[in-house]
Amino acid sequence: MLTPRQRQFLKAQAHPLKANVHVGKAGLTEALARELDVMLDSLELMKIRLNQNTSEDEDSAVEALKAMVPGLEVVRVLGHTVLVFRASRTRPTAYPLP
Repeated sequence: MLTPRQRQFLKAQAHPLKANVHVGKAGLTEALARELDVMLDSLELMKIRLNQNTSEDEDSAVEALKAMVPGLEVVRVLGHTVLVFRASRTRPTAYPLP
């Protein structure tokens, strides 16, 4: 669970990032969840964009992401963009939380 100060720190770090993953018409699938799991080990902080043609709305997509990817923390949902964080399991984190 992230504290408000940690969320603020991660939002500031994520400002220049572009969306790494786009969720399209197929929605959130197991294959996408496995790929997110791998990507989070290397990137740790990611933006996920929910395209307009997706069948998922923001709230259900956030809940599905939390259920499908272990240890995932949702930092912020802004419009169709979801900012997520998970510290790397294989190397020291690039984002030491305050």
